[in-house]
Amino acid sequence: MKHSLSITEEFILMIINDETGYFYQVTGWDLNCAVVGSVLADLSLQSRIDTDADSLFVVDTRETGNQILDMFLKEIINDKQQRNTQYWIERLSIHAESIIDQHLNHLVNTKLIRHHEGDFYTINQAMAYSDSDNNDGNPGGFIKQRINEAIFTDIIPSPEDILIISLLNVCDVLRFIFELDEDHEKRIQQICQMELISRSIAEAVKQSIVSPLSKKLPVSKKIPPVYLVGLMCNRFFWQGNIPALMADVAKKHGPIFHLKTPNGKTLLCMAGPNVNRWVHRNARKVMTSGVYFRQLEKEFGASGLITSLDGSDHFRLRKVMGSVYSEKKFFSRLDYIIQLTRGFMAEQKWKKGTELSVQKDMRLLINMQMTNVTVSTDSQDLFDELVKWKEGASNTFVGHLLPRWWMKTPAMKRRYKLLLQFIQRIEQNHTPFQRSGQQRELADDLISMHHSDPQFMPEQNFPFLLGAAPILQSIYLGDVLGFSIYEMTRNPDIVRRIREEANALFERGDPTAEDFTPESIDVCKRFILECLRLYPVVPLQVRTISNQCTLEGYSLPVGQQVHIIQSAAHYSEECFPDPYKFDIDRYLPERAEHRNHGYSPYGLGTHMCVGFNWMQWQLMVTIFLILRHYDFETLPKSHRLQLNPLPTLSVSRKLKLKIADQVCELPA
Repeated sequence: MKHSLSITEEFILMIINDETGYFYQVTGWDLNCAVVGSVLADLSLQSRIDTDADSLFVVDTRETGNQILDMFLKEIINDKQQRNTQYWIERLSIHAESIIDQHLNHLVNTKLIRHHEGDFYTINQAMAYSDSDNNDGNPGGFIKQRINEAIFTDIIPSPEDILIISLLNVCDVLRFIFELDEDHEKRIQQICQMELISRSIAEAVKQSIVSPLSKKLPVSKKIPPVYLVGLMCNRFFWQGNIPALMADVAKKHGPIFHLKTPNGKTLLCMAGPNVNRWVHRNARKVMTSGVYFRQLEKEFGASGLITSLDGSDHFRLRKVMGSVYSEKKFFSRLDYIIQLTRGFMAEQKWKKGTELSVQKDMRLLINMQMTNVTVSTDSQDLFDELVKWKEGASNTFVGHLLPRWWMKTPAMKRRYKLLLQFIQRIEQNHTPFQRSGQQRELADDLISMHHSDPQFMPEQNFPFLLGAAPILQSIYLGDVLGFSIYEMTRNPDIVRRIREEANALFERGDPTAEDFTPESIDVCKRFILECLRLYPVVPLQVRTISNQCTLEGYSLPVGQQVHIIQSAAHYSEECFPDPYKFDIDRYLPERAEHRNHGYSPYGLGTHMCVGFNWMQWQLMVTIFLILRHYDFETLPKSHRLQLNPLPTLSVSRKLKLKIADQVCELPA
C-alpha cells in the first residue's frame, strides 16, 4: 500500500466529521497533544527519532525537507538535555494550531477536503475514494477503509495504521467513527500494543492529556468594569462609531470587560484581534447562539432559523443556503439585477441636481433588487413600514433596548400585518402556474426544501425566511452602499479609477460573468473591502457560553451571555496600520491586511454571513452602474459623517447627497 500522505494528514482526515463540518469534539489540549504526537510519529517513520521507556532521542540529524518536521527536529537537536516523549509533546504543543491550519490548507489545495464558508470542512468523496495507486495518487478515502479493516478483521495493520489508531484511541474518537462492541475495543487495545514507537507516543499523549508535566493551576483574572457614562468623553461615542469606541476600550482595559450601563445592566464584552482569533477557532465548542435568538424566533413563530442553530443542523442549513446565495446563482441573475438598477434610477428621476436621502434611497435601491431577485415580489410600497417593524423587533428582542410590550402597540401590530401581506404576495407569485418557465430563485428553493423535508424546513419558518430575510438584507446591504457612496464624495481619484473599470466593463454592452476578471474589478473590490472595514454594518454578535472556558486568563462561566465586538479589530494598529485612514492599498497582494481574523465584517467562525459572496458581487455591480452614470457631493459639502449605531451601524438619516453631474445617459 502506498502512503503519499503523512500521519498528521491522515489523522486530520480521520477526525473530520462530515455531519458537523469540523473535527469530532476533541478538546483543545487533547487535540494539540495528539497532533504533535502525529508529527513525532512522522519523524519516527522517516528514521529521524526513536524512543525508549525513558527518553526520545535523535538518530539522524539530516533535514527531511518538510518545514514542520524540520522545525521539530531542530528544536530536539538544539536541546542538549535528554528529555522524554511527554516533555516534547507538551513543549511543542504551542505549534499545534498552526500545524492544523497548514495541513487543512494543504488538504484543501490537494482537493482531498472541501472548505465551506464559516470555516467548515468536509471530505471530498470524489477524490477521497480514488485508487491510491492510480495516476492521481490520492489515498485519502482508503484511510477509513484501512482502519476499518484493521479493527474489524484479523489482518496485521501497517505501522502507519497502528500509529493512527493509537492516536485516535487516546483522543477517544474511534467510538464516534465506528460502531464498536467489547470485542472491538479489545482488538483496538491489541493493535495499540503492536509497535513500540506507537506505544511510546500514544502513552506520552495520554499522560499529557491526563496529567500534564507542567499542569497550571486554574487562574481567573478579575474582569474590569467599564462605565458607559465614562465613555462619553470619547470622540467615537458621539460619532456613533461602536467599532472604534470598543477598540479604544479594549486597548485600555484589555480584551474582556464588563460594560456597565446607566440603567444598571452589565454586559460582558470581548474585543480585539486575539479575541477574534480565539472565537474563530473555539466558538463552535464553547458557545451557542440559540439561547439569545430564541425570543426572536418565538416572535416569528419559527423554529430552527439559521441564526439560532448550532452544530450539525446549522451546518446542514448553511450548505443549503450557500447554494441559494452562491456566486453562480448571482451571475445567473446578473442581467436582471442590471435591469432593475437602471429601472430604479430612471423611476426615481436621478439626474444632475437630484437630492438623495442616503439611508432611505440606498436601502430602497437594494430592496428593489433583492426582493425581485430572491422572491419575485415587489415590496417598495411596504418597505418603509417593514423597516420600522424590523428595527422595532431588533431593538426589542436582539438589542433589548425596548420593552416587549412595544411589539404589541397598534403601530407594530399594523406593521406585522404588512409583513404578512408581503408574504401573501410572495405565495401568490409562486404557484406552479406562476413559476412555470421562470428561473429558480430563493423562494423556489425554500419551498422545494419544505416539500422534500418539512421537518428540516417547516412552513412556520417562511414568515422570516421569505418575508423578513429579504428586508434585512436590503437594510444591511443598503447601508453598506450608503457608506460607499459617502466615501465616493471624499475620494475622487478612487472614483475616477472605478469609473474607468465600469466603462471598460460596459463599453461593449452589458458584461457577462466572464468579463468580471480579478484585473477588471481590482480597484472597486479593494474599495468595497475598505468600506466594509471602516463601516461594518453588523459590528457585534451575541452568544451564550455553553461550556466552561478561559480566554487570556479570564474565566467565562457557563450560561453567561457575551457580546463579541469582532469589528473592534478593524481599528487595531496590530492588524491595520494607521487604522483611521481610508486606504484601499491595504488589500494589495503585498500587504493583504484582510487575510487575518482581524478583518471580520461578515462575522466570525461558524456564524459568518452565508451570503457574503453574493453581497459583494451585488454591491460591486451596483457601484459600477452608479459611477458609470453619476457624480455625487454631500449636502452641505462640509458635512461630517455621523453614524447611527442602533440597531445596526448605518449612515445617519440626516446625510443628504446631491447628484453633482450625470456623466453618462441611462440607456433608453
